[in-house]
Amino acid sequence: MKAQKILQTISAAGLITTLLASCSPTEEINALKQRTLDNLVFVEGGTFMMGDVGYEDENGQFRNFGPDADAFPAHQVTLTSYSILRYEITYAEYDLFAEVTGREKPMQRFRKEVYTGPDYPVKGVTWDESRAYCQWIGEQLGYPMDLPTEAQWEYAARSRGKAVAYATDNGEFEPGRNIRDATKIWHPMPVGSWPPNPLGLYDMTGNVDEWTVDYWRAYRPGAVVNPRHDEYQKLKSDQKVTRGSGILGGRGQITLYVRAVRDQDNTGAGIGIRCVANHPEPITEARAK
Repeated sequence: MKAQKILQTISAAGLITTLLASCSPTEEINALKQRTLDNLVFVEGGTFMMGDVGYEDENGQFRNFGPDADAFPAHQVTLTSYSILRYEITYAEYDLFAEVTGREKPMQRFRKEVYTGPDYPVKGVTWDESRAYCQWIGEQLGYPMDLPTEAQWEYAARSRGKAVAYATDNGEFEPGRNIRDATKIWHPMPVGSWPPNPLGLYDMTGNVDEWTVDYWRAYRPGAVVNPRHDEYQKLKSDQKVTRGSGILGGRGQITLYVRAVRDQDNTGAGIGIRCVANHPEPITEARAK
């Protein structure tokens, strides 16, 4: 049953790693390009309250979704439409990029472990290399692609700004059904192992942390449009923000509002990659023009 589930996951994610060994580099790149296009999910822009918006409990009392002080204050953000990948980038996908561009493949010491299989989310990749992957695949497709901003990541994880604590199918934390059960599985799972959020995005809670393009900044009150903090400024943090809260921690520690900070050259933490296409129309429609 376990093998069957993994095979189903590979099919669901559109992965064809078992075929790549017999393909030429050009064929492999073309297959990756098509898979990337197929897995881009259009996110219609809009206005939402970014940060821990909280909720009202059964007694009418206001509660925060999580304990992260960095998730406050909630503030109004307006975003232009974009597309985001349905799945985290896998080892197979990043390995092809590394081979083509002459880069080192990550996590070589651990490649015999099950959690570094071709359909598992790649991790142990620096911010610069992660961004290089997104920009490279964007060049192959002819669209401007990058790591998501924090605002893009959160808006998509919350299915266009819904007031939920987790990026699961129902916004709830149900280990073993819609998220990894930490008491039984300590490592990441193949991409797409659990149900997607209502927007159709997988693993934005509880698989691996994901790099964003932004340097860390404290939230501020007031409305902003398309906030982006990828330019380092003096007196600001020189660390990047990761979102998704990985596989560690309990119910309160892996809400989608958790903002972790990491050095750009960090390879020791379980940080993965999810790319966005900064194009205001659905990619499939744009391709047809």
